Amino acid sequence: MTTPKPVGRRKGKGSGKDPSSPSVTVEAVPVKKNSAYFFFLSALPGIIIAIAATFWSRGGGGGGGGGVGGSGGRQDASVHSSVSIDIEASLKDPSPGSWTYGFYTTQTVSDQTKPSTHALLYPNGGGGEPELVSFANREEFLMLGRLYNDRGQIVQSPSHFLNGTALYKGPQRPGTHFHWPAVRVGYRRPVPGVFGGDGEQIELETLTEPTLDASSSDPRVFYIHNFLSSAEADEFIRFSTAPENPYKMAPSTGGTHKAWNQGGSDARLSTRTSENAFDISTENSNNVKQRAFRLLRMGGYDENLADGIQVLRYELGQAYVAHHDYFPEFQSEDHQWNPLLGGSNRFATIFLYLSDVEYGGETTFPNSDRLTIEKSKELVERLGEAPPLETQKELIKAAGLAEGSWEEDLTYACSAKFAVPPRRGDAILFYSQRPDGRLDVNSLHGACPVLKGTKWGANLWVWNACRYSQCRVDPMNPAAELREEMKAPFPGGL
Repeated sequence: MTTPKPVGRRKGKGSGKDPSSPSVTVEAVPVKKNSAYFFFLSALPGIIIAIAATFWSRGGGGGGGGGVGGSGGRQDASVHSSVSIDIEASLKDPSPGSWTYGFYTTQTVSDQTKPSTHALLYPNGGGGEPELVSFANREEFLMLGRLYNDRGQIVQSPSHFLNGTALYKGPQRPGTHFHWPAVRVGYRRPVPGVFGGDGEQIELETLTEPTLDASSSDPRVFYIHNFLSSAEADEFIRFSTAPENPYKMAPSTGGTHKAWNQGGSDARLSTRTSENAFDISTENSNNVKQRAFRLLRMGGYDENLADGIQVLRYELGQAYVAHHDYFPEFQSEDHQWNPLLGGSNRFATIFLYLSDVEYGGETTFPNSDRLTIEKSKELVERLGEAPPLETQKELIKAAGLAEGSWEEDLTYACSAKFAVPPRRGDAILFYSQRPDGRLDVNSLHGACPVLKGTKWGANLWVWNACRYSQCRVDPMNPAAELREEMKAPFPGGL
């Protein structure tokens, strides 16, 4: 196995090599002081290759497609393994309709004559600077552990990507899961094998770009295109007030740690003025929950990792102050809430937009700055710019918000900070945990006051292991109860 030189200096917490996972060693080559000039000459080709690889992996080469199975890297034609491509055994090729359909790369890149020999390796979820890793054959490649491309596919072979492609480490211990890499703000990719209620390809678009070392206040937020059909959205709304629903519309509950149906009136908040219902076991909710698990690239579906879908109705002036979806690490003594200690908590939220809203009703992330044209002109135009101050004041008055109220303050904050407006049938994904399992304080978010119209939405919460009151063996070690197909680190790379 070859030992490559590192590309740049690694930075950020968690960016070092995990000693528990097999991988190619990356270390600097010592240089004698009196041979610096000759070393520079001999190393120059490798430096050029590394710089070019980094450039293309970051999308500088246009398109970001990178061929079949696809990341946005480019192939360096001068560096190849001497091993010819052959029909490789043990490749997984799930059939349409199976749970893992689309989860694996399955095709050789069309313009590639030999397997790739090097890639840029990022941590789970991306961020920081990559390692330049090399491998002589598929066996050495799989020794790196489970790796993903930017479409969330498990990469099975060096023949499935071009040299210099950006790949991402999989989760490293039980209770941690794959995180979608940000790549860059505005980066939009199809999610292979996952389709919305209308049968359209679901696409995931990066809205924020957090740093690996938590120095950024940005949470991990993605826009999900084509997630729901109109019929599915209508059914959630209908069932929320239906007589046959035992958990139909009532004043919204807050952050109780009890099971979704145990909160009661003690969980109601003065800082949440919407109404909510729960849809826990209808065919509609089951279909959507399973779609969400596949979008998150979970190895299977487990009802014990999902809260009931909470359907929300926000009337004129109603809102929800900024909050976290996860529970505090010391919420109660009868459950281990800290994922770093093998515990469980809310891992990811998929918020479903069931209606359009004429004004207001955005989902805001107050720790994150509003998008600028310099960062993504297309996103700014699509998500909309904040209305002028005078217009905001008129809308606030028309909505009946009291002067000096928290609803008025939140309205102004929504205009100043990053916010996503409702678009019927679409959704957003954000993570409450970082890739290493730490609870992410930057996931703070709120529901902006509705200034004109009515907002319908729904929360879909996914836990990293069995949720509170649903662990069968030991609530102080929920991660141990994960099924094998959902339990990292997945030896053998697949």
